[in-house]
Amino acid sequence: MPPRESAAASRLYVVALVGILCLVYTVSQFLRSSTGVIAPNLAADLGLAPEDLGILSGAFFLSFAVAQIPVGILLDRHGARVTMIAAIGVAILGCFVFAAAESEAGLTLARVLMGVGCSAMLMGPLMIYRRWFPADRFAALSGLQISIGTVGALMATAPLAFTTEWVGWRASFVGAGIVTLVLAVAMGFIARDTPPGRPAPPRSRETLGQSVGGIFEVARNRTVWPLFVMISCGYASFAAVQTLWASPYLADVHGLGLTARGNVLLGITGGQVVGLLTWGYAERVFGSIKKPIMAGAVLSAAILALLGILDAPPLWLVTVLFVVFGLNAGYTPLLLAHGRLVFPDRLAGRGITLLNFGNMAGVFVLQALTGALIGQMQRAGIAMELGYRATFGALAFVLLAALAYYATIPDTNSRAVIDGD
Repeated sequence: MPPRESAAASRLYVVALVGILCLVYTVSQFLRSSTGVIAPNLAADLGLAPEDLGILSGAFFLSFAVAQIPVGILLDRHGARVTMIAAIGVAILGCFVFAAAESEAGLTLARVLMGVGCSAMLMGPLMIYRRWFPADRFAALSGLQISIGTVGALMATAPLAFTTEWVGWRASFVGAGIVTLVLAVAMGFIARDTPPGRPAPPRSRETLGQSVGGIFEVARNRTVWPLFVMISCGYASFAAVQTLWASPYLADVHGLGLTARGNVLLGITGGQVVGLLTWGYAERVFGSIKKPIMAGAVLSAAILALLGILDAPPLWLVTVLFVVFGLNAGYTPLLLAHGRLVFPDRLAGRGITLLNFGNMAGVFVLQALTGALIGQMQRAGIAMELGYRATFGALAFVLLAALAYYATIPDTNSRAVIDGD
């Protein structure tokens, strides 16, 4: 089993380590969510259609997903710290390109750079936690990492709306690049792959072909594909609402301006922060990793179905449903924790990054498809509200279908892994 924190590492250092890893992850959460509140502004400034917004927002997730395969290999071969430093440099470049972009192509290129740059900001810390903490704390640490990191998504709601009104969205992204640079330098000084006093983990001596072969070895595990499908739909169904369609829906259906939309999105993401902290301990409460995942997915699907069924719901009810939707989204990191219990240590980087590939690729696919759905309905002269309702209903159906497949795999928990060591 992974070692407990080394006695040679002070409590203050451990706090600083976890803290800087969480803060770096706030950048990923900010950048992935940043097109949400300003989507109507981007559409107005550059003449973007709903399909364009879907592709623009999804470009981050697709590039993030594709980068997971090389990131998994790099994590196993070179360690988390070096991989993260290299990746963050690409994210900084993406911020500056976005700020300077004058066309949809420029914005999309910037989003691709951001996605590649953020591709190691979650997997890297999770690999470090594997070395520093015991297995029975991994789910809680994963929830803590994503919960604190989600402060970045909070910054992409009302605060980004405020700075956009104050200095414009271009200057806002210049500022994001500068903040990211500062955090990257701090992480370089603080983060270490292993606790002091312990030998560094042996780097893989595999050839590139053998490293790629390890991915196929992971893929042959029968548990992987139900997990892959579920993780591809679980977070994606939430992100399609939070990072893309909630803001246009609030503008088109309820007539909300930039600041008001930012406040509602702040409620969604604030609920997500609280939910991540709460759901991180669900495995200990349930004595199971699978049961809380299934409960969370059913509730999310029910909320989406309700948003699809209701005809002209009042704004207060929509806001409540969105906030509860955010609270409930905390179940999604448990899917990565489930994957953590499936893979052997030598394949850990490739295993969890393969799952995270599905996590991010699912967002791109659902955002592109829902963008096409709304665009087609709009061109057919169908009311915008019906387009959004159809989108919510489609997301509920996809989530339930994935859950039915996920239900076929066996349950487990971290205690079983510890006892098996």
